[in-house]
Amino acid sequence: MLMKFFDYYFARVNEDVLDLYKNLMPDCDDLADSYADIFTRNDEESITFLLEFYRATAELRHNNQQQSILFNTHDNICFPFFVEQVWQMLDDKKKAAVAARAGNDELAAIIDVFISDVEMRNWFRREIAVDLGQDDLFSLNEVIALQNFSSGGESSFLKYVYPHVQNASGNVLDAGCGAGFATMVMSQFADVFSIDACQPRLERATALSNMMRKGDKDFFPGVLKLIEDELGDLAEDVHLNASADLLNGEPRKVEFTAGSIDALPYPDQFFNMINCLDVLEHTYDPAKIIQQFARVLKPGGRLFITVPTKFGEVVQHYYEGLDGSMFPAMLHMHHFDPLTLNEMFKQNGFKEFQLTPFDCMDWASFVEIADKSPQTQLVADLKSHPLDVVALQLFAIYEKI
Repeated sequence: MLMKFFDYYFARVNEDVLDLYKNLMPDCDDLADSYADIFTRNDEESITFLLEFYRATAELRHNNQQQSILFNTHDNICFPFFVEQVWQMLDDKKKAAVAARAGNDELAAIIDVFISDVEMRNWFRREIAVDLGQDDLFSLNEVIALQNFSSGGESSFLKYVYPHVQNASGNVLDAGCGAGFATMVMSQFADVFSIDACQPRLERATALSNMMRKGDKDFFPGVLKLIEDELGDLAEDVHLNASADLLNGEPRKVEFTAGSIDALPYPDQFFNMINCLDVLEHTYDPAKIIQQFARVLKPGGRLFITVPTKFGEVVQHYYEGLDGSMFPAMLHMHHFDPLTLNEMFKQNGFKEFQLTPFDCMDWASFVEIADKSPQTQLVADLKSHPLDVVALQLFAIYEKI
């Protein structure tokens, strides 16, 4: 899909934007082919290029959002590409439903309706997108991963998990490792086994790990600065730019695997610790994944997770409806509350060790959004128990009994 995307994108962007990408990769005969190729590599040249690419795309997103690489944004130049890819994933029944709703069975005309009609996009998100298979979303991840270098969980990892990692030993699982930031840091203390379903992110993580193992750590401050710029306010309270000493130790074993965390390819009771940040909400069957974690974690081992809350669900759905997102924002498929989260883990042989709310907003601000949310029953349930502040996310540690 990468080759198809770059062919599409480079044929449609403005000349100045095309020049930006040409300057990043001069002297190549086929720009789209060269870009698609480098995103499938995990050598030092590729990671050096990727850091420059993501810095350039972040600046483009700030200065010219319409021409930048974005997913799920109707007025962006990439939007028709994603609609076409998703159209090909739909069965005939769903295609007929979309065509009927759009009042036209020609794809080009349907795309135009999606671009212009916020209610059409909201309908698609509620009625069609929820039924897309996990493999379909995995295929889209190849291109979605072009938006950011960051996987999104770096600040949470440093603030909540890193203090525990320094005492880690044995084998650690980085479940949904993304670009490998946590993997690199944890490998200073334990053997790390990392798994992710997004191949480009996995290649990125492999390249960074290989450079680190060779003793080339000069790249790391640049990685930290890029992540900090992408995360914005989320990175402020952990001071990523002051964390360049995170790789001062000698790396231990690191092993990367492409795959889904609902079918972990590891022996029973193999891990002493599992890191799984900003992942469960993207999966189709969290309970199945927790069963897998229970199988591979040793008794006494600990699992570290972050998940969005039901309060976060209300806020997410409000902004989805306002923007007319065709897909759930950030592809969040699930939201959790402490009671049901604890019960799900308890049923699989875990006990709660720590539960920390974060990413908070005051009650009045939440109510202002909630009163405009389409989720009337959930809003009524949440408003029946007023709080001073509400947390949009949870950090939790569970211990295997």
